[in-house]
Amino acid sequence: MKGITKRDVRVFLLGMLAMFVIELVADWRGNVEAFKKGFYDGSNGSFK
Repeated sequence: MKGITKRDVRVFLLGMLAMFVIELVADWRGNVEAFKKGFYDGSNGSFK
C-alpha cells in the first residue's frame, strides 16, 4: 500500500475548500447575520 502523496493532500484540501464555499453560499443570510451580530457585540465590548 502506498503512502499519502502530495496529490492526495491537494485533492483533500480542494474538497474542504469547496465544501466551505458551498456552505457559505447556501446559508448566506445566516452567515451575514452572525457576522453582524458578532461584529456588533465585539465593538461594544459585551462578553458573556
